[in-house]
Amino acid sequence: MKRSRLTMKASELFRPGYRIFVNRIEERFETALHEHDFIELNYVAEGTGYQYLGGTAHPAGRGDFYALPVGASHVFRPYSADKSRRLVVYNVVFQPELLEEIAAASPELRLLERWRDIEAGPPGAGHIRDARLKLEPLFERLHEEHASPRAGTPAMLSALLTLLLIEWLRLREADASSGSGQEPSPIHAFAETIEQVREQALGPITLHEAAERSGMSERHFQRLFRRHAGQTFHRFVQRQRIAAASELLRATDHKLDTIAGMVGYRDIASFSRVFKQIEGRTPGRYRSEAFNAKKPLPSERG
Repeated sequence: MKRSRLTMKASELFRPGYRIFVNRIEERFETALHEHDFIELNYVAEGTGYQYLGGTAHPAGRGDFYALPVGASHVFRPYSADKSRRLVVYNVVFQPELLEEIAAASPELRLLERWRDIEAGPPGAGHIRDARLKLEPLFERLHEEHASPRAGTPAMLSALLTLLLIEWLRLREADASSGSGQEPSPIHAFAETIEQVREQALGPITLHEAAERSGMSERHFQRLFRRHAGQTFHRFVQRQRIAAASELLRATDHKLDTIAGMVGYRDIASFSRVFKQIEGRTPGRYRSEAFNAKKPLPSERG
């Protein structure tokens, strides 16, 4: 039996005063093939399945990003009907007028020019593989902001969408350079190096290893790192570790020595010393203050 094709309208999705709609859904076989009168960005958050574009099935898994122009016909399908084989997708919806405004504010991005290439290209022309999951936190923040609106939410959604589009264009540019065999610009290359250090900061990473991986002497690597990151390699790594530790102290009841090991410290004394240098208080006091901040005020208690 042939499935009907639906046309989804932005007017049915947007809240009053909002120009962006965001959801996170588990795709099912019952979803009909559809098109829409808005731009849609899809990002696979969990599982595997297929994105049907223009009648062709494209394998889809975590980290796959799709930019779909107005009128694009598509639907996601999970890999199978087995409930353990989930396919969870973020969807960000907005009107072309907002894309034009973002493009006008940053003409150097050539956003409209690149978007027209996607519109003129084959189905799936707006797809990239976000292998390092750089875009996922932005989709998470967009969803959280949309799901829990507060003062400034429409402006925050627009700002996050702008950041998402910029990161998407940068990933496309990096993919294009890689595919053509061109060397990335020195600035872009070192930005990638810093991102790699950020991703590896909780492990046993050393300046020697990072410099060697980049094909530089330690001295030259350290000089470039400080210029681009505004801090030394060691301080950067420490700050990444303490940021992760702070989150664990707020969100878990793990013991301090366990947290120290989880963020790359071999002993609690070193961990506590660096934590106090950066946060201005010991890990124990930080956790206590975070716990007390969560307690409701007397007037808020039932």
